[in-house]
Parts: sequence; structure tokens; C-alpha cells
Amino acid sequence: MPIQASGGAMTHFLRSGHGPEEGLVLHCMLGQARSLDMMMAKMGNGMSMIAADLPGHGLSEDWDKSRDYAEMARDMGLGLLERPAHIIGHSYGGYVALRIAVDQPEMVRSLTLIEPVFFAAAQYDDPALFKAHERESRTFTGAIAVGDMVAAARAFTGIWGDGSAWESLKPDAMEYITQRMPLVAASGRAIVEDNGKVWERLNQIEVPCLLIEGANSPPVIAAILTALEGQIADTSRAVIEGAGHMAPLTHAVEVAALISGFVGDQPRSVEII
Repeated sequence: MPIQASGGAMTHFLRSGHGPEEGLVLHCMLGQARSLDMMMAKMGNGMSMIAADLPGHGLSEDWDKSRDYAEMARDMGLGLLERPAHIIGHSYGGYVALRIAVDQPEMVRSLTLIEPVFFAAAQYDDPALFKAHERESRTFTGAIAVGDMVAAARAFTGIWGDGSAWESLKPDAMEYITQRMPLVAASGRAIVEDNGKVWERLNQIEVPCLLIEGANSPPVIAAILTALEGQIADTSRAVIEGAGHMAPLTHAVEVAALISGFVGDQPRSVEII
């Protein structure tokens, strides 16, 4: 289990594949790098991928509260790259991928955003739907406000989980999720308030971007992707039937096939002899 200093923090990461292209894979909030093992294994030999545990997740260093959470996550991912890469992000990892693309565009060869939770995009593009999402999230935000992390975890997974009931989870999974509710709360500054000013810079993204969503995901996801389509010049979009927000886990084969095809269509970064 390799761990190295990256972006000013000790970062745990996994490697997968041995293709000529380099890929950086970023997991969802409450996940960890190994949760995307199956997806990466199904992506064949097109890329040499590195998947990082985000701050406070898996075996990586905890969030340094003196730093902005999104900036710390961005820096940890970037610090693992030796050259420009295809950036693949799921959910919160999708936001981090966007952040890398606007902050360090020279390190990005393509973007794959799977259900990115950049809620600010929906707020800018479809305020009514964003408000509906806020109403749906009141149980979670209310629990956070009073410090009831178990209730917050139950509410959060009810919207963004894989469909499993909270009571069906194993005790260690419940504990892992509950302990990380403060990280979910901290992420709001970036994905809701847009403190990184990502929205106004989306039209500067010049690399190809693949947008993937599950057909059964919360409606706000489709609104986010529609907003991103309107701002990023070179986009393609795919819907996975029968999938929800956790498509990279529940539909790993389908997601991997979409990413492999997308990356395979890009010009190679090295010559194959």
C-alpha cells in the first residue's frame, strides 16, 4: 500500500493498468481508492492509472483544517502526477477533477466526470431545481447543524448511496461514514458556494470532456451536467440505464467501457514502437 508525500500531505494511492497513457482517478466523498478497483480493472491496458485516497479517506492523511478542503484534495492528486494525464473523477472526485482542469490546465489531457456534484453549476443554470435539491437535503443539513452525525450519515446515504438501507450496512461501514460527515459539510464551500470560482472559468477548459450519469440519479445531477455542457466547449455525454449515483461501483463494466472508448479516441501522448 504505497503512501508518499503529495501536495503537502501523506497520500495513499493504488496503481492499476500498464498502458501508455497516464490516468488519475479520484473517488467520491466517503469512498476510497480501492472502491474503484473493479472499474479500473475493467479498463484494459489503455492507461497506467493512479487512484488517490482523498484527504481524510482511506489511508491518506486527515484533512488539515488550516487548509481549504478542496484545495488540499486538488494538491494531493496533482502531486502524484509526473506528466499530463487523463483525469477521471466520480462525484466529489469529479469536482476535484474540474478544479484541476481550471487551476492546472497544463496537467490535463482529458476529463471524465462521473456524476460530478458541482451543485453551484445547477444553481447558476437552473435555480429552481437547485432549490428543490436544497429542500431534499434539509434533513442532512439540519442534522449537521445540531451535530447529530449519525442522522446526517443516514440522510446523506439515503440520497447519495447505492440504494442500501442504512440499517443494512455493516457496523464498520456505518462508523467510517459517520466519522466523515464533517468532511461532507466542509466540501460545501467548494461545490455549493463555488469559493474556487470554477463556474466562471469552465469556458477556459479546452480538453475533451466526457460526462457520465446514471439514469436513476437525483435530478440535480442531470441539471449539473446540462450546465457543464453549456460551458465546456468539447463535451460528450452518456447515460447508464439502471444506474444511480454509485455507477462506478454498481455498473463498473459499463462505466469502464465508456471511459476506455473515450480515452482511446484521444491522440496518444507517446509514440508506440
